[in-house]
Amino acid sequence: MKLKFVGMAALALSIGMAGMNPGAMAQSSSGTAAFPKNQTLQPLAAQVQPATVHNSKSAPAQHIPLSDVASARSFAAVTATDNTYGSNTSPGTAEEISTDTTIPGYIDQQGGARWYYTNVTSSLKLTAFLSTGTSNVDYDLALYRLNTATSTLEQVSYSSKGAGQYELLSYLATPGYYFISVTSYQGSDTTNPFVLFTTLSDSYDQNEPDDNPFFAKDRGTAPFISQQNIDNLLDEDWTKITLNAQSKVNLRLNNTSSNGSYVIQLWDANLQSLGSLAQNADGQITLPAGSYYIQVYAPSTFDITTPYTLSVNYQNAAIARVAVSEITSDRGVQGFIDYGYGKKWRVGYNITVKGRAFDATGVPVGNGIVTVGVQTRVGNNTVVVNGNTDSLGYFSIPMNIGPAAGQYSYRGPVSTHYFDIIPIVFLSNNKQLNADINSLYHYAYSIN
Repeated sequence: MKLKFVGMAALALSIGMAGMNPGAMAQSSSGTAAFPKNQTLQPLAAQVQPATVHNSKSAPAQHIPLSDVASARSFAAVTATDNTYGSNTSPGTAEEISTDTTIPGYIDQQGGARWYYTNVTSSLKLTAFLSTGTSNVDYDLALYRLNTATSTLEQVSYSSKGAGQYELLSYLATPGYYFISVTSYQGSDTTNPFVLFTTLSDSYDQNEPDDNPFFAKDRGTAPFISQQNIDNLLDEDWTKITLNAQSKVNLRLNNTSSNGSYVIQLWDANLQSLGSLAQNADGQITLPAGSYYIQVYAPSTFDITTPYTLSVNYQNAAIARVAVSEITSDRGVQGFIDYGYGKKWRVGYNITVKGRAFDATGVPVGNGIVTVGVQTRVGNNTVVVNGNTDSLGYFSIPMNIGPAAGQYSYRGPVSTHYFDIIPIVFLSNNKQLNADINSLYHYAYSIN
């Protein structure tokens, strides 16, 4: 399957088609993740076959009576004395832990559990992370709040992915005692410890808690744009989308922070990875009908002060051609003129290409990706910029193409103009599009 990433490689192919040399190409708080994610940065696949849906594990809300605990002790830390792996095998023997501290532990039998608790003294976001340490076991993570009025643990969050995967959950905690369980769904390991880590955040975005697919923000079938923050070293933002029919999904993650670097990871309904996309890049993938998850995370650094912008929309058809309505420019040299080589748009350094995209039948294509590329004579510099059509198929793509050499001249009524004739190409999904223009007058200077 071929990648549908839009970029320099695609333009190089098209420049070759246009008779040019394809080799002439140019052109806050932060932290380091203590628990790097397991995903590998990969391009989005061009097309994905329908997934086989299976019954996923689920963790329905549970209430666990704690009447015996309330009378037995006052939440003092439990010392592991009964066996090698600790005595915290039930809520009544939960071990007190501190946030921002790594807690190793073992489970010695399938179905076994380890219990911990912590005291949250003010309203904060509580995040818990579990790494199993081995791919042979499947451990689940759950969070409970102690209801002191009823002496009951009320489940408020959980994470129950597959074997060998880390678990992550979060909850907007009010003051009180919170219990964390690590439970063996399948297998056990008394050689390689699991690792539990918790942290608190005093600043977070409006979509929290959304740190795993079970608590993902459900966006339904509509396109959307959202702004969110990565608020701690472990924070992940999950979004669920639903496709009623096979669709081309356009994704983009804009991040203006120099202190944070983020990645999109795409998953199917069974939490099988479909690929990933780096920040500030456009990606498109064709998906069959069904539900999917979009995960945003920070592989190395984050910036809590600067939100990122996630854009998701759906292209309604393949783009076949574009019609350019206008190219505006700086330096006062814009216009559709004739320097003796036919009518062309005259441009300076900074230009904006405006037009509309159509399918093969002439119907405008909304929410599509259009790539514009030019190659200048100064340094044979290739400039490539991606843009998106709006819901009616219109696009407006700004570009900085730099200076011209002035290889040609035209004597006007007052002065002689020096300019280059440079090619302009349009692509979508690595395919060159039909267009009503194929070259520009690139203005250099004039002499009276």
